[in-house]
Amino acid sequence: MSNRTINRTMFTRAAVLVSALTAGAVFATSTGAQAAGAAPGTSATPGTSAAPGASATAGTTTVVGDFTADELEQGRILAEGIAELGISESQFADALEISLTRTIDSQGLRDRLAALPASPTAQQTAEAAHPGDADAQAALLPVLANEKVRHATLESLAAESGEKAPVVAFGWWDQTKFVVGCSAAVAGVLISFVPAGSGVRVARAVKLFKSYGAKKTATILWRFMKGKHVGSKEREAVKAFIGISAIQKACT
Repeated sequence: MSNRTINRTMFTRAAVLVSALTAGAVFATSTGAQAAGAAPGTSATPGTSAAPGASATAGTTTVVGDFTADELEQGRILAEGIAELGISESQFADALEISLTRTIDSQGLRDRLAALPASPTAQQTAEAAHPGDADAQAALLPVLANEKVRHATLESLAAESGEKAPVVAFGWWDQTKFVVGCSAAVAGVLISFVPAGSGVRVARAVKLFKSYGAKKTATILWRFMKGKHVGSKEREAVKAFIGISAIQKACT
């Protein structure tokens, strides 16, 4: 073989080797760029992504504590009801404190309700429920600010007085039939947490809330309604509140 032929063969092999090395470098660069472009914690597979803190496995869902889907939905409706009331966490706690430590003054309640005008104010309604108790009246005023809720509360108070519908003697009675909803149920519980004929659930809830205190109970409920973490023991307070018949019926 001549020298010219040998040189030509060596040159061809070198060219093939350079071409292969160049192609490999281009592929490596391209792959590295794709990997660098993937968001932290997400899959680099095209068309897939994973939310921070969530499982990337297809078809999985996040479970909040030990609450069922129905209980979580009830919490959402409860939050809407309390928003309609327009009360803050501290105002809820103040009203709950009154409902846990005071009882409706049933003596003369019917007469006080009959003396109310057709459209009683929040102050007049609070005075009818707790005559002579300025602290109780002040705590209930924010709860009674909503006129429709106020009429629903009057209906509950009428039941406390022993009257049944229709009550001709009450000038405001016709207004109560238009009122339904979660907000009215919450207000009714806060006005009279232990109405006549209360069942075991209410008694259990009262005992549990008293052990926590009104302020802490309110904080627990607020966390639940906002979808925040609630401790395993604290879930008892949530389930006790949403398990009260009036709340369960109106906030579902």
